[in-house]
Amino acid sequence: MASPPLASRVLLIGWDAADWKIISPLMDAGRMPALSRLAERGVMGNISTLRPVLSPILWNSIATGKRADKHGILGFIEPSPGGDGVRSASSTSRKTKALWNILTQTGRKTHVVGWYASHPAEPINGVYVSNQFAQSMPVDPHKDWPLPTGCVHPTALQDVIRNFRVHPEELTRADLTPMIPRIAEIDIKTDHRPGTLAHLITRGASVHAFATGILQNEPWDFTAIYYETIDLVGHHFMPLHPPRMEAVSERDFEIYQNVVTETYVWHDMLLSRLVQLAGEDATIILVSDHGFHCDHLRPSSGDAAAPQDAASWHRQHGIFVMAGPHVLKDERIYGATLLDIAPTVCAALGVPSDDLSGSPLLAPG
Repeated sequence: MASPPLASRVLLIGWDAADWKIISPLMDAGRMPALSRLAERGVMGNISTLRPVLSPILWNSIATGKRADKHGILGFIEPSPGGDGVRSASSTSRKTKALWNILTQTGRKTHVVGWYASHPAEPINGVYVSNQFAQSMPVDPHKDWPLPTGCVHPTALQDVIRNFRVHPEELTRADLTPMIPRIAEIDIKTDHRPGTLAHLITRGASVHAFATGILQNEPWDFTAIYYETIDLVGHHFMPLHPPRMEAVSERDFEIYQNVVTETYVWHDMLLSRLVQLAGEDATIILVSDHGFHCDHLRPSSGDAAAPQDAASWHRQHGIFVMAGPHVLKDERIYGATLLDIAPTVCAALGVPSDDLSGSPLLAPG
């Protein structure tokens, strides 16, 4: 049964693998001011992940309010329709409605940017950019870089969207210096980690360019934006994060020890712009699907990128922050799970959510 809306608009921001263990010291040091301001005017706390801790499953549980056995996304890959191979998990395999489908059916103007396992784009009442926007990237940034078929809805926006993407070659060493202060000492012909970081940063920058372009130029009631960079940076650079792990050389540690924390600081700058564009009347929800071990609990192998070790780096608790005109101010929230996000969005916008598994977290302030 529908209830009166508590929010005029809802902005849902996903930071894959964001963790309070890194964020809290940065907030205390004044290095994540946008997130600090958001938390001060709303609620914050841990959010429990689901099992198995695999991003395509978790982000679809966030979007649908249902577990994998009901939403149908069961991992990173799935059999291709013809039975002759495998493909990345696809939006066409999802068996239940996501928030953007529910809200489209109620007439809300809805946008989706980069959500995990969101390809091909779905015909919603708004703009939809799938997570495969960066495929087929040419080595030469001056060569043509077509968008994958089915990446954008409506298709009339394809030529506009493609120009918002950022190519790694557009970044200079100076651009990466905040994250790698000693980058001038690195021979990038033999050490490919700066190039890897450039790829990860430009992917996040492209998502942010799409999102800010939409928020500035399109009316909206609900917008969902997904940033994968924190998770990917963790899988490549968390072994180099302080304190130094035994398997890491002193030189590598000295050069790359700032990458993870500076990636969080960079995300805070992106958040600042999103909050500004959303406006004071919007309810903003920031969530991660799980945390990421950053201390003595890191796996001893020191290789976060090894496929067999990837899940062992994930922590059970992610982050949850929510602020808006009808949200309690400067409070803690307890017991939240990923299944609560979709009911919370529905409750904020006054949309029925009786068939969803979680419970609304939104409380009037």
